[in-house]
Amino acid sequence: MDVLSGGRPDKRRLRKKAKKALSACGNMGKSGGSMAGKLIPFIDVHAHLMGGDFQGAAEKAFYLMDKIKIKQMIVMPPPQTFNQNIGDTIENYFSIVKDSNGRLKALGGGGTLNPMIMRAFAEGSVSDQLLNKFVERAHEIIEMGAIGFGEMTAEHISKREGHPYVSAPPDHQLFMKLSDIAAKFNVPIDLHMEAVPREMEIPEKLKFRPNPDILKANIPGLSNLLAHNRGAKIIWCHLGWGNIGTRTPDLMRELLLNNNNLFMSIKLNKSGLREVFPMGMGGIIRDEWLALFKEFPDRFMIGSDVKPSARGIHKDSDRIPKMTSKFLGNLPAELAKKFATENAERIFKL
Repeated sequence: MDVLSGGRPDKRRLRKKAKKALSACGNMGKSGGSMAGKLIPFIDVHAHLMGGDFQGAAEKAFYLMDKIKIKQMIVMPPPQTFNQNIGDTIENYFSIVKDSNGRLKALGGGGTLNPMIMRAFAEGSVSDQLLNKFVERAHEIIEMGAIGFGEMTAEHISKREGHPYVSAPPDHQLFMKLSDIAAKFNVPIDLHMEAVPREMEIPEKLKFRPNPDILKANIPGLSNLLAHNRGAKIIWCHLGWGNIGTRTPDLMRELLLNNNNLFMSIKLNKSGLREVFPMGMGGIIRDEWLALFKEFPDRFMIGSDVKPSARGIHKDSDRIPKMTSKFLGNLPAELAKKFATENAERIFKL
């Protein structure tokens, strides 16, 4: 139903809007920054190989990398909880990474460390046995060749049936321990977390199980995690995307000012809420976001969250996502270089 008129929406008007949106989101940039319209090579610091056929998924990833000039891609298991059994751990990635001639790198922990944290939080305690197992596994992940830990999560909202709700305080004892281990090895932690500045009711469209009705504040806990060990680099992934519309430039500015070990990777697709999307019509970067990027030029990277599988780049489609290239093309040249490659190379020691 058309909310404003109370009747059915005009189909011609909707088709016209859809064409405009496709034009704005799917084509390469023709205006904006000094590098607009060019394919700028970049490092994608956040991606997944999906579907169980990891070799087939990697082949699709290479196809995508060739199409839009991704120099390197960092792949990782998605964040899982203790009652899942999808078998997606870093062991699935290493032969593929080894044979990629440096094009792929891997993070680990989403399929093992994250479930341990979730179980400990659910049970309300961390036994000595679990702590020792957690530390041993974290060391094993790095010794296997991972260049960091991820994808971890402190607040992952379910968007559909079968999609998990996964949550634990970001200052949980095991997250703190992981930050110490990350600092010891000088590797980053990739963290997925919906921003909840204060206790809030979950948006109406997300009121279904397993999501809770009330989301608990996690920004104070994130601040505690960041302060616990300043030698631990935390990459808060999915900037520019979100399901509850709270990850604003103002909130990010406050956290970045107070935490020099906080970094962020930028995810650009329209599946999140418009309120936190950094691009306007034609791909032009919104003023409030551009101001944030200019203020902290060394803290942002590209993390597309692309999910290639043997079936396609996204689900069953081989359609190439172009929004990241458009975004980089509309940044000022110096920022584009930093966001595309230089920051990732420094933080991941690539």
